[in-house]
Amino acid sequence: MTMTIPTDDATATDERTGWWNHPFQMFQTNLREIDADLDVDAALTAVEEHGAGVWLLNVGGILSHYPTALPFQTRNPALAGRASGDLVGDAITAAHARGIRLLARMDFSKISPRIADEHPEWCFVSASGERQVYEGLVSVCPSAGYYQDRTLDILDEILDRYPVDGFFFNWFGFNEVDYGGTVHGVCHCAACRSGFTALTGITELPTGAADESYLEWKRFASRTIDALTDRIRRHIHARNPEAGLILGRSADILFHEANNALGRTLWPHATSDSVSGFRISQPEKAVLVNAVTFFDMPYRMAGEQPEMFAEYLTQAIARGANPSTYIMGAPGRIDYDCLPAAATVTRFHRDHRAVYDGLAPAATVGLVRPDPLSSPPARHAESVAEFRGLFLGLIERHIPFDVVPAESLSRIPLTRFRVLLAPDLAALSDDQDAAFAAFIADGGRVLATGATGIRPDGTTANWVPASRQTATESDAHSLKSSYLQLQPAESIEGSTVIARYGRQHILDWKAGVERRQRIIPSAPYGPPEKAYGHIAGDHFACGVLESGAGRVVQLGWLPGIAYTGLTLTSVRDAAIDLVAELAAGSLPVTVDAPEQVEVILGRSAAGLVIHLLNHSGQRRNGFGPVVPIGAVRLRVAGVAGSATRLLSPTNDQSEPQTTRDGEDLVVEFGPLDRFAVIVIEGADHVS
Repeated sequence: MTMTIPTDDATATDERTGWWNHPFQMFQTNLREIDADLDVDAALTAVEEHGAGVWLLNVGGILSHYPTALPFQTRNPALAGRASGDLVGDAITAAHARGIRLLARMDFSKISPRIADEHPEWCFVSASGERQVYEGLVSVCPSAGYYQDRTLDILDEILDRYPVDGFFFNWFGFNEVDYGGTVHGVCHCAACRSGFTALTGITELPTGAADESYLEWKRFASRTIDALTDRIRRHIHARNPEAGLILGRSADILFHEANNALGRTLWPHATSDSVSGFRISQPEKAVLVNAVTFFDMPYRMAGEQPEMFAEYLTQAIARGANPSTYIMGAPGRIDYDCLPAAATVTRFHRDHRAVYDGLAPAATVGLVRPDPLSSPPARHAESVAEFRGLFLGLIERHIPFDVVPAESLSRIPLTRFRVLLAPDLAALSDDQDAAFAAFIADGGRVLATGATGIRPDGTTANWVPASRQTATESDAHSLKSSYLQLQPAESIEGSTVIARYGRQHILDWKAGVERRQRIIPSAPYGPPEKAYGHIAGDHFACGVLESGAGRVVQLGWLPGIAYTGLTLTSVRDAAIDLVAELAAGSLPVTVDAPEQVEVILGRSAAGLVIHLLNHSGQRRNGFGPVVPIGAVRLRVAGVAGSATRLLSPTNDQSEPQTTRDGEDLVVEFGPLDRFAVIVIEGADHVS
């Protein structure tokens, strides 16, 4: 068995050009065993009518839809009923005849019981020594020989027979949870035991997320997958340079699946969050968003809400990803009523190829996303909640931003940003700490919240305003009736205050730091006759440090969590006003519109590209019909453009009303339906 244990540089692969480096649209037919009789011509017609030029088709792995000769791959028995006996051969011949690319969907996560019995060393093994079996299929482990070696043999067989245009690998990872939701925990096969110890020096594997060494396991698993992905990508490239690989960070095409799940609280901006992080951390690579037409895996015949599905794809293209629609079975066999909405966005992306070709993020504000491998799961969840609260606040205040993955801070040019938001980033690495320090030294500005810049022993990073942390408070009862006073005032009553909520870091400040947001300790709040007695405290929750041309604002509390918990705009604005202060004079676009309108900035050869997304349809755990926004007004700072176009699915190629106000361009249009795109051709931002 060949197994490569990677270093942290596993994603530093050579840049590779291919057809995927230009805009494309994909349609996936995820086939069942019974779909071996697929009418390929009818399927291709559906792909074309949808607006796609790439077809993702099941080819091999769990089942081969071609007559495989390999003993460790199971041929679909239903192929016997097909005249040619070869669905893949029929499909690729027909697809290429129409100029449609065909990608091979592979799933190496499971094998038949026969193969598992012949090669038990390939299988997932639980801490109690059990296999992971679901619907008669046995899960295999990415550390072991099937993934590490036999996958390459299967790929070789396919590449020897068919001129496929690329590959996608489904469920490519360590399966701690099966399709039914059963938690099996960490794999304990021989390859995992030896590989984990070799990388970490820890002799005992954890069993699950509650174990102390689980975070080390997650790092091992991530590095193993990155290294294997890179090996596979290089192998495919050597065999067929024109075939791309869709997968994780080491692949040619980065992948996000947009889906729903019963019982999962919706993160409404999950697609935008994921794509933006990809486009910032690996800008040289294409991104694909594969959106699922059914509601959840247990309900594969129940279609997703059309507006929800359109939201997936709209967020995708606005951030610079390529859209893909994923159905079960042959087109038309299952009625998915979200397909027309999907086709509208897909065709829009196809028809405006020149706008989306090379579309790159262009915001001057960056929101740092916490690294999932930096903290244990429960602690990481707190940082994510803070990140998401600030994400919402920026959207609602119309401050364009891009997502910066924390794990990429030391590898990307941060000078493209004027402001970085650092939300509760526990356990910054030395490289990440140095990246913030260098950014500030170059004149950058940072808003740090929560634990950012605070070490476990209470000492602080050199670049934050706090000199030390003296205590933390998180007990909800003890925080009752305590406040932050946002503006200095002689009297507490009548001054502007907000409620203290969530974890609080009590900080001492360095000399020369401007202190803001005085902490007002608790006083009686009931009965009403006794609700008085607040006095000004000695501590402040906000410090501002001028550092050369740079500036840092540190909040010893969690405004993102406080905003989502309290839903008070006064709490939101206590943080976002500071962002606006830090970004003063550097925001390329300001917008006058309801807070349900999101502004996303990009640049391509077409010019400055401004997407405006109408989120008024967001409701409870999904999206419904939007309320059209009557009028939207944008001020674009310091641009000289030859023409301004308004693009939308309902009002295409029109010219919005534009006027000049000094060096600024003012753009007005309406109504705004689901989304619109303003393109300022030849725009040169000079502010």
